[in-house]
Amino acid sequence: MNPFSVEGKLALVTGGSRGIGLGCAKALLTAGADVILVARNELELKHTAASLRTIGRSVHVAAFDLTSTEKIADWYSASCESIGTPDVLVNAAGISRRGPAVDLKLDDWNAVMTLNATAIFELSRSFARRLKQEHRPGRVINIASLMTAAARPGTSPYTASKGAVGQLTKVLAVEWAADGILVNAIAPGYIDTDLNKALISDPNFDKWVKGRCPLGRWGTPDDIAEPVVFLASPASKFITGQVIYVDGGWLATF
Repeated sequence: MNPFSVEGKLALVTGGSRGIGLGCAKALLTAGADVILVARNELELKHTAASLRTIGRSVHVAAFDLTSTEKIADWYSASCESIGTPDVLVNAAGISRRGPAVDLKLDDWNAVMTLNATAIFELSRSFARRLKQEHRPGRVINIASLMTAAARPGTSPYTASKGAVGQLTKVLAVEWAADGILVNAIAPGYIDTDLNKALISDPNFDKWVKGRCPLGRWGTPDDIAEPVVFLASPASKFITGQVIYVDGGWLATF
């Protein structure tokens, strides 16, 4: 068997209609998995699913607003009953709110922490509960950030949320190791996505990113998606509790 294959696996990908989530879904499908796409906008999800089905695998849609954290457990259970229990969970949904910490609205802080941290906690444990009940192994792959290890001014809620993702990855890996549920995170550098559109369109910031990154470019969703497939595959069977920085060498220099 090819240890890098995810043939026959079912992967649930949040934020699956665009950006890194969409890149992860494409890569998992290409490697042989079936996929459940999760995002708020059902129409956008259906359009995305239709385009992804040309790869030749099953693509399911499960529209849901993950900021409704108190409803995640029931929604996840219902999705499993109608589609099947996922083997892989990719937590890629996320938002950012920028501004000086002293000026930022508390609502902005709460919105970022709810989606970027609390929703990951609640969905991950819903995923683990079901696998434990069914006596099955699984993989959780969280999308962290450079901000898991470093910071820039004006990013307090995003940085705090991604710091939480890094530590949550470790503690869940330790708690669930005996059940065969491996938990890891990919921490992207600066990636060319809709979330960073304002930064990419700023000539000075664009120049700074390309000059600061040793590989001299913005990353792409594919740069993140391929390591996600590795973590979902049997090839990573002795890796858990890790935050893997996929940043073009960013943290290796100063």
